[in-house]
Amino acid sequence: MCGIGGVYSFSDQLVKEDDINTLNRMKNFMHLRGPDASDTKIFKNVGLIHTRLSIMDPAPRSTQPMESNSWILSFNGEIINFIALRTELKKHHDFETNSDTEVLLYALETWGVEKTLHRVAGMFAFLAYNKATGVLIAARDQLGIKPLYYHKQLDKSVWFASTPATIIESLSTNEWRENSGAIGSFFALGAPFTLESTTSGVMQIPPATYMTIEPDATISFNTYWAPEYQTNFTMDDLLSVVSEYKISDVKSALFMSGGIDSTFLASALKSMDFFHIDSPERNYAQKVARKYNSPLVVVRPDPDDYVKGLETVCKTFGEPLMSCGIPYSVSNEANKRGYKMAISANGADELFFGYPRTPLGTSQNVLPKFEDYSNLWFSEQVGHIFRDKRHFNISEYQSDIPSLLEVGQSILKSCRLDNFPKSASYRWLELMTYVLNDLNPTLDAASMANSLEVRVPFLDHRVVQGILSWPTDKLCTKEFGRKSPLKAHLNRDFNRTFLNRPKLGFSIDKRILSNIQTKTENVFSTYLDNKFIQFNNKPFSAYYERDKIYLKSIMHIFSIWKSQTNHIKQS
Repeated sequence: MCGIGGVYSFSDQLVKEDDINTLNRMKNFMHLRGPDASDTKIFKNVGLIHTRLSIMDPAPRSTQPMESNSWILSFNGEIINFIALRTELKKHHDFETNSDTEVLLYALETWGVEKTLHRVAGMFAFLAYNKATGVLIAARDQLGIKPLYYHKQLDKSVWFASTPATIIESLSTNEWRENSGAIGSFFALGAPFTLESTTSGVMQIPPATYMTIEPDATISFNTYWAPEYQTNFTMDDLLSVVSEYKISDVKSALFMSGGIDSTFLASALKSMDFFHIDSPERNYAQKVARKYNSPLVVVRPDPDDYVKGLETVCKTFGEPLMSCGIPYSVSNEANKRGYKMAISANGADELFFGYPRTPLGTSQNVLPKFEDYSNLWFSEQVGHIFRDKRHFNISEYQSDIPSLLEVGQSILKSCRLDNFPKSASYRWLELMTYVLNDLNPTLDAASMANSLEVRVPFLDHRVVQGILSWPTDKLCTKEFGRKSPLKAHLNRDFNRTFLNRPKLGFSIDKRILSNIQTKTENVFSTYLDNKFIQFNNKPFSAYYERDKIYLKSIMHIFSIWKSQTNHIKQS
């Protein structure tokens, strides 16, 4: 994992000295994303930068930006299927490294942009400049796991970076202003979910999309992937993809919550070190560690360090992200112990009906008695994911907070999957809202602030479209309940007491959480006292009390983000 950035100047203007100084500031700001090496490539009107966290082929020969006859490439992430692609590309090219970067570079050289993006799997964002045509490509992976932001500076240039903070802090001559629409969306979800960041003019490339800049300044966006129904995706296929995620040339670990998802990854990957944040499921994590003979590190974050971590994430990424504390704490401990790569089970809950909020899409009773009731309606699912603005008033931003009706109507237009089982649309909704806008940026920002790459095999697009193709009665059964395929696979190693238990998630031990909540309560009381936020007395839905609890954490992160971005003017 790395930091990427660059500039494309219009009208054939050469990259100027001031632009090079800005690129250097960007590299310095992204040092934590890539502490091992950094470099710059200038070609006519384009400048690309890269800060490297060395995971595959750590030798200097794999330093970026990397150049071929036709392309200059700055790449962040991992092409997980690079070994198979390399074997095919060897017919056309002599490889000088063992990196996935060189595979991506020669794939562009051989196949062009469209075919390359249809062939690669993993998590990635890249900037690729074609020296012959003068075209710049800015691309992002299928599920939006890795971030990529841009800012168009009038008619002069377009700037790119892995984080909005990099653009904002490096283009210091700009007078930046808050984007109240994105901030309003943050109060609804706990993370912004607009294409524009919380700073006006700083946008993100959508997932499964590549942006093209032509020499005549024409800018276009092209969607290159959407889920396709799979008729024969099997558990063997899932295990095969997951196994690819272990390939690494550095010390690696698994984030072990003790739940079904991370236990399945432990079973599939074998022989990995575990990191567990002290939680009610610690005894389960210990059982998994003993079963697979893996070392287990239990992380117990100090409340003051926890809050400092929130400050670091907000500063280095540039967006308020409510849930970044837990992944930051685990990533920080992994970094201290010399690990550079970790694997997480993010996405499994959304694919395998991990939450009762997700409608099953069937009237049949497919769940055993030990499983919680499932929501029946799309509206209940939306109400669970997003806050209801009728429950509270934030005077400065209230008009910019979307209503549940607005959110629901938007989702209905974008998240329906035709030719899939009915339940797939509900699960795709989860992936395109909560995962895309909250879990993905949160995990990236928290881990990269600690110079740690975190891979998410359940969000590999091959896995996503394969599992979305499975019907409800395969994913949920009377024997195992939710996540039946994962539990059936684990049944040879663990008893039913382990498998059929209430879900808790990647939470914190209540003694540690209590100390953190005290700090959150103090911040929230200040906002109540100065009437920045007020609660309506009338509950408009069953989620009234939950919304009040969530908003305490949301307001705490908001206050930290504001303190780290106080130079950005309110719009």
